[in-house]
Amino acid sequence: MERRSFLLLSGVLVGMVTIPPSLYFVSPGIKRYAARLIEKELSYLKLDKAGVSNYIKDYFKNGSNNVMANVKWKVLYYSRSDSNNSNNINDLLRYYLLSTDFFLNQMDVSKPVNYIGIFDPYKSPIANPYSYILLPKIGVNNWP
Repeated sequence: MERRSFLLLSGVLVGMVTIPPSLYFVSPGIKRYAARLIEKELSYLKLDKAGVSNYIKDYFKNGSNNVMANVKWKVLYYSRSDSNNSNNINDLLRYYLLSTDFFLNQMDVSKPVNYIGIFDPYKSPIANPYSYILLPKIGVNNWP
């Protein structure tokens, strides 16, 4: 093996070994990325910034030291995934909306969305979001 090809091959191998871990440490934290995702995906709503940060703290409370969960969120960050491509992001957004007063305000986008508490289907006081009581008022003539 020639010296140039050896140096080139060793440089490529060193790069393959050092670049992925450096990307892991350089990327923003998963909580900051989750906050950006919520604000981007739900930009049409008036979100309470403090409520978003409290929700993210509660959402990631149990898995904050889980390395594999961190790796999954960092891969989503670098692949620039959105709610159409990822079930993790869908869960994050769905539980955020269920944890707020969005459905209690009959899905009114003109009202600010405030965080109530993390959604738990067994303990949460939040009503069924698909209930006819929470749906916006529609006229009798609009029925199919």
